[in-house]
Amino acid sequence: MARIIGFLMAIILLGAANACSPKPPSHAEIQPGLDRLFQQLHTTTNPAEARLLEATIRHVWSRSNQPEVERMMKWAKAALHGGDLPTAFHLLDQIVLKAPDLVAAWNMRATLHYAQDDYAAALADIAVTLTLEPRHFGAWAGLGLIMREMGQERAALAAFETALDLNPHLTDLRDDVSQLRNQVIGLAL
Repeated sequence: MARIIGFLMAIILLGAANACSPKPPSHAEIQPGLDRLFQQLHTTTNPAEARLLEATIRHVWSRSNQPEVERMMKWAKAALHGGDLPTAFHLLDQIVLKAPDLVAAWNMRATLHYAQDDYAAALADIAVTLTLEPRHFGAWAGLGLIMREMGQERAALAAFETALDLNPHLTDLRDDVSQLRNQVIGLAL
């Protein structure tokens, strides 16, 4: 657990310093048009367009070009939304074996682990998600939630700020960032 937290803290520090810094090509950067989608997400002021761009980015992250894996992802989402967590876990475990570079599968499994308060497993899956796609704003937000619940306010703040840098339309995080800034300032005094 300490090794995972240390790895994630390094990711937080790198991401907080410059979330969009040049890196070796990741899985997502190979996807055509993803850079353009992120650029549009940063420049749009239209909330409906922002939601569409975010949905399109998430769709790119969930594409595997393997019909069987894509069917399994649909089943996993249906199981998750239907509250059948064991089935969702089983499917996601199979998916990450068949398509280990499928960003959406790792992040969805991290979300399931988080929902079951298994922070160590959630952090491990977030680490894989962010290794595959350093711009995954959902994973950064999830990391912030876990860090906050673990009492790591500075790390939570850095993760939330990185998520907002990557997707400025995550308006729900703005209150969290404001609250955490006040807490961190209080801790520094």
